[in-house]
Amino acid sequence: MKKIVIVLCIILLSACSLGKSNTPKQKVEELLDKYKNQNQEVLADLEDSIPDDYTGEYRSKYKEIMTNQYKNMEYKIINESIEGNEAVVDAEITVYDYSSVMNNASEYLKDHIEEFKKDAQELTDEITDNDYDQDKYNEYRLKKLEEATDKINYTIEFNLTKKDKKWVIEPLSDSDIQKLHGLYEE
Repeated sequence: MKKIVIVLCIILLSACSLGKSNTPKQKVEELLDKYKNQNQEVLADLEDSIPDDYTGEYRSKYKEIMTNQYKNMEYKIINESIEGNEAVVDAEITVYDYSSVMNNASEYLKDHIEEFKKDAQELTDEITDNDYDQDKYNEYRLKKLEEATDKINYTIEFNLTKKDKKWVIEPLSDSDIQKLHGLYEE
């Protein structure tokens, strides 16, 4: 009799935990944990989102910096709303404020373009893509991103739809991805 009770308890606990693993909140937590744990699928998506002006070693360094961003991201689910087969989960994320770093680097470039000039080149008054060495500028920006310590909070609204009894997160918008990267500008 004791064995039957134990087996029934195990079955009931398993059934309860299976039902809970498919809530909208848990699906969002699962996704955000994939970012924190540098899931291969997430890293493949990151590869596709790296700006074109980062090539070669700079591309690898940028990916390393963003991977560090994911690893150090903190999040908190602040709301879950379910209506039928639709759900919205709001999460507050805390990430390095790379947006400010990039803006400051851009301003620094404008004010100190002579530091980034190409060798043996005279600069014109107007800044164009040809006026400075992109590699020097990439080195500067990446160094500043690595040094970043300021953090920023963003709220992301995750939309989910129930399909075949499972909650599925709708694709993230570009602005939501920028928030995860710490590059979103309000």
